[in-house]
Amino acid sequence: RAQIKIYTDKYFTYASMAPDSSVGFGVGTYKADTGNSITETSIFSSLALDSPKTYHLLMTRKDSAYSQVIPRTSGNTKYNLKEDYIQVPTTDSTRLDGVWKLDKAYYVKGKDTTRATEVQYKTFWRGYFMFIHRYPLDAANTKFKNGFGYGNFSLKTDTLSETEQLTSHSTLMGRSFAIKLAFNGDDEYSQIIKDPKTGDQSVEIYRRLK
Repeated sequence: RAQIKIYTDKYFTYASMAPDSSVGFGVGTYKADTGNSITETSIFSSLALDSPKTYHLLMTRKDSAYSQVIPRTSGNTKYNLKEDYIQVPTTDSTRLDGVWKLDKAYYVKGKDTTRATEVQYKTFWRGYFMFIHRYPLDAANTKFKNGFGYGNFSLKTDTLSETEQLTSHSTLMGRSFAIKLAFNGDDEYSQIIKDPKTGDQSVEIYRRLK
């Protein structure tokens, strides 16, 4: 499967997409244990939603790559899940660097405004971003789907530039966006994305995880 993982100073975020296009993701905190092991505690994941799960990982770092081993149990069978990662080059930090949770979201179409009910987290770190979300497929909120997007970003004053490099949304793949931001202190920002063809807008307000 294709998988991306970002570690900030105290949070992790990952997203993966299997060959059948199913999406798995997680966001949470981590801390170093003794030796080459770390403990990760999820905040929200595709597997357990907001029920916290704790995992103890064995990690081996070599140059610009690392491997992690996660002990797992399926029924009465115990096994190890091994994942190998290659590090990507990073850039300077920005005031966005960290993990943010979507607080409020609205869709504006003409004179109609609809409140969104999705759960979304967004991570920025050293030139890269990732969003993970679980969103309803029907108005009654009975069916949901998982999604994510990953790519590089830059921030200049109040303009966020993003380019999607890997995403579960085919309409976003390879696209670049210039998004106007408005900061309310250091721990809240809002963004407005306008469709140039239809004039429809999405308004999102994020709060930083501390």
